Amino acid sequence: MKQFNRLIVWVIVIGIAVVAAFSFTAFYGGGSEENKGYVIEANRIANQLNNGVLLIDIETDQANYIQGLEWLEGNAEPLQIEQFFNGAGVRSGAGFMIKPIYDGQQLAGYLRFTYVVPNTIIPVIITAAIILLIAFISIVGLLLYVKRKIIKPFHVIENMPLELSKGYLHQGIKESKSRFFGKFIWGLDLLRETLDAQKQTNLRLEKDRQTLIASLSHELKTPVSAIKLYSVALYDDLYESDKKRKECAKLIEKKAEQIEKLIGDIITTSASSLSDFEIQTTEFYLSEWIEKVIYGNKEKLALLKIKFEIEPVRDKLLIGDPDRLVEVVDNIIENAIKYGDGNTIRVSFYEEDYRQLIRIENSGVSISQNELPHMFSSFWRGSNVGNKLGNGLGLYIGKQLLEKMGGDIFAEIQDHAVAIVLVVRF
Repeated sequence: MKQFNRLIVWVIVIGIAVVAAFSFTAFYGGGSEENKGYVIEANRIANQLNNGVLLIDIETDQANYIQGLEWLEGNAEPLQIEQFFNGAGVRSGAGFMIKPIYDGQQLAGYLRFTYVVPNTIIPVIITAAIILLIAFISIVGLLLYVKRKIIKPFHVIENMPLELSKGYLHQGIKESKSRFFGKFIWGLDLLRETLDAQKQTNLRLEKDRQTLIASLSHELKTPVSAIKLYSVALYDDLYESDKKRKECAKLIEKKAEQIEKLIGDIITTSASSLSDFEIQTTEFYLSEWIEKVIYGNKEKLALLKIKFEIEPVRDKLLIGDPDRLVEVVDNIIENAIKYGDGNTIRVSFYEEDYRQLIRIENSGVSISQNELPHMFSSFWRGSNVGNKLGNGLGLYIGKQLLEKMGGDIFAEIQDHAVAIVLVVRF
């Protein structure tokens, strides 16, 4: 609350300073030139003189800005030229500019134009200052409203997330009558219940993981020790015959295969928990689901300057878990951001075999055709990943979810673009 009070004070101070600065500029710094019409008039007169017109024949009555003309011969004394260029004789408040005049290729002299430009910036600055004053008053009023209606009630529940983070998950949260925090309190209570369930799941998984590591650690040590021994023997040239050396190399290969199998067992056991997803199958309208996708991704893609196109589609009723389906699409779009060319992401729709197909396409082919069959394997990453972080589980999880909904997912490359296609039941 104290920090918010300081914020209000700083807004007031900055607002007063900005308005004061605009006012000062209007009254004391408003002499800057805005209209450059005098340049046009001076160039016109200089061109006339360069084309042979005499100075006495030049008419300045129709000039809106040029107030006077002064001539200095080209062969004048250096001191005269210096004073002439420094504005000697020009009245205070007037501006001047000097143009060289030529007689053929020869410098004939210098013509000094005296001009006065009317200042129109002061009314603009005053208007802007008034607008800023109104804006700052509105901002201060808004901040005071936020303080009273949001910040102050929030202090009552500000410690709740901290309590949840410490693991205090068994005590429920009292509901609030605040119009701003009703759903927030309800959501925190749901979060508490979810965290409590997740905590129990994590404890079970951690126990399984520790048991797995304990059971495999000894088995891993044995082949590793053997490989080290055989390697030292080869390095120290302890074997006299090529046959012995080849047998030793073969043993190293077998021990490496044993380690590889043990690591595969660890990965398989770890990955098996990835399939344990809960699916809430229900009926939902395609149009409502599309709105969720747009809401979750449009702003992010706009900030990244990636064109996000969603083609129109006839609304229909689908079967599945709409929230899980949004998670799958969000992950696909995230992959498109990382591995596409950053130009376009397009979502289109079509029907096939009484199924709704949702096609997410990103421009820029970055994988080969041979890699498509492996895209939905767990822990698999394509040859285009470079130094981009990832674990190769996103599409695998997406496939598990779609299959639990009775649908499917596949990838294709067409027209220089990578597309992931979701198959959902009517």
